[in-house]
Amino acid sequence: MVKFSVPEKTAQQEQQFFSFSVKDNAVLFAGSRNASVPEHLAKGLVNAFARLGFGFFVGCARGIDDRFRKALASSKYAERTFVACAFSKRVQRNMDTGLFASCVVPDGVPPKAALVRRTLWMVKRSSLVVLFPDDPETGNWGKGSTVVFNATVLQLKPLFVVSKAQPKPKGFYKVLPACFQGLVNGYWVIPHPIEKGGTCDDES
Repeated sequence: MVKFSVPEKTAQQEQQFFSFSVKDNAVLFAGSRNASVPEHLAKGLVNAFARLGFGFFVGCARGIDDRFRKALASSKYAERTFVACAFSKRVQRNMDTGLFASCVVPDGVPPKAALVRRTLWMVKRSSLVVLFPDDPETGNWGKGSTVVFNATVLQLKPLFVVSKAQPKPKGFYKVLPACFQGLVNGYWVIPHPIEKGGTCDDES
């Protein structure tokens, strides 16, 4: 298990820490197909999560997916990476970069549905998600990022969301602004745990 502690202010404006734990299984990097992040940031996040013991899931699309595939392929953690492809024709070109890739959607599924099914497949198998949802062309969250967000919180898994707009808090998850290991500012979105300091889900 990996424990995260996030500073938060009480009603009395006193600072305390909210702690939660997740399995050190795999982190999913996801986000807009029209966006990117600086190379040093992608590599920094890969290294930070690797030091915590995580493996990696990433999708087969352009944009944020592509940036993190390149960061992972050039790192010493390529063997910890799984590229989940929505279409079989995308597998080999990812394998050629030194990353393991596989199509996780049956043949014959319509393209839009295939992309959603691939996303749900990755969310289900990840421990937490790092999401870059802002579409620079519209200023809004991309549709795929919204699918990632909703699927993750419904499965009671935390996200670190890097966005200009703070996600709106809801009754079943907390939203806490934070800086992840000094690398990037964003918001932890944390489904309410079974017990304070415990896991974000009811798995044993």
